[in-house]
Amino acid sequence: MHQEYLKAFIDKTDSDARILAVWLEGSFAKGTADRYSDIDIHLLVAEADKAAFQHRLESWLSDIQALVLFRDRFPGQMMTCITTAGLRVDVWVHTGDTITLERPKVRVLSGEEHIQFKETCGNKEPKNVNIALQQHFNEFWRVLSILPTVLGRDEYISGFMGSTFLVMSLTEVLIIGNGNQRDRGVKNINAFIPQALREEIETALPAQNLNRENTAKANLRLTAIMQRYGPDIAKQRGVVYPIALEKAVLNYISRELQILGLSDCLNELHRL
Repeated sequence: MHQEYLKAFIDKTDSDARILAVWLEGSFAKGTADRYSDIDIHLLVAEADKAAFQHRLESWLSDIQALVLFRDRFPGQMMTCITTAGLRVDVWVHTGDTITLERPKVRVLSGEEHIQFKETCGNKEPKNVNIALQQHFNEFWRVLSILPTVLGRDEYISGFMGSTFLVMSLTEVLIIGNGNQRDRGVKNINAFIPQALREEIETALPAQNLNRENTAKANLRLTAIMQRYGPDIAKQRGVVYPIALEKAVLNYISRELQILGLSDCLNELHRL
């Protein structure tokens, strides 16, 4: 399905003189795509043609395959689309006569003469993972500090959403701690976390009805995983683990859960 769409896409771009170059990024550029992947496709259009091309872009794309969603996600830059066949396609429009790209990140489909490549240093340290690690530690404990509000107000939908933010920060900490850099989107986690750790997180998530006790236990099981692994990961990376923040949040939660009659849930923690 993806390849048929891409062939039709290229056939259309080949017949449109306004499009100077076409390339893929994301999983289809890296060779990691599967049947569930979306398509990140980029177009280079001359500056003089940009306004007219973008004005008709929805119709232009619908000629390839009819759309049920067309949304200007980043105005003037990227449109996110869903076709009647369920394909998710993100279309980026760039302007100019040439463009400079990083060779390992792209797969050129046409117009290579309009593309200049800059090589990246293979051993270059990626974005400062230690700063990211510190941010994820702080965000985890910040979100967890809202748990008593959720429980006290019986806001279980909000509690479920809060759990997802805990999982996001926790998984990023574990990915960094295992020496990995996630180079794919949020729909690709399994490849970057060892199976045993994935199973711990999956087991911690609420699998029963949303109520006060299940919400509390799910959040505290996730907290226990952070408690077990977070300090060691921080030490390995030379980052200060926010132990004072942890203690303050857990002392607050402990006090509030006792008031709510949920002190037994605190047994889920690694330490209090």
